[in-house]
Amino acid sequence: MAATSGSEAAAAGWVNHAAERRRRAYATLDAADPVRGRAVRWCEFALGMFRADGDTTGARRLLSDALVCGAHPPTIYRAWIAMEGQAGHGAAVRPLFEAWRAWYELVGGGGDDEGGFWCHYVAFELRHGGAARVREVAERAVAARPRDPAVHAKYAKAELSLGRADLAGDVLRRALQVFAAEDDAKIREWLKDEVKSYRDSMRVGSWRRLRGLLPFCRGGGRWTKPAGGYQRLSVA
Repeated sequence: MAATSGSEAAAAGWVNHAAERRRRAYATLDAADPVRGRAVRWCEFALGMFRADGDTTGARRLLSDALVCGAHPPTIYRAWIAMEGQAGHGAAVRPLFEAWRAWYELVGGGGDDEGGFWCHYVAFELRHGGAARVREVAERAVAARPRDPAVHAKYAKAELSLGRADLAGDVLRRALQVFAAEDDAKIREWLKDEVKSYRDSMRVGSWRRLRGLLPFCRGGGRWTKPAGGYQRLSVA
């Protein structure tokens, strides 16, 4: 009984500690950005409803009300998109991305946060859309954020993911032209390193997957030559 009481006391202490950390985090967020702080609470309540019964209807209504009430839209849309993805409602996600984009247009852009939005949108299309959709969104992204190196890098990495190292090279060269000024030398180096590192990581991943198949091939399975690796990107 004593051991049980001790365990219960430890669990209660952990819960109280977690609650205190949560309270301090909310206080810090509210002091720095009250609008975003309110949005986080709306999102947690909505996602809690969804996790409780798996029904998105009430959660959607709550998130929609949060937008009407002026809660921080990027925070709301990010949570809403995550919820729809968890629920398997892929068709509901693209309209949310477009509504999010329309909000940025309405307010005249969102700085670095907007760059993150476009990278998020491209990643979604890589998972759920075809190559045409990926390129359409990526082109819109670089048009909306021409001076955001992360957006250009995301586009190039998307082409690598699609198996088009040649097009990834084209995207990278276009990006380097955007940042051709002498003051942008560090950005150019970052872009080249970012794309090269991603390409190299894909090569390593491909080899690991291939190595995992070798025992089957040695056991009498039919050997097929693996596809050629990505060609070295020309950044001259």
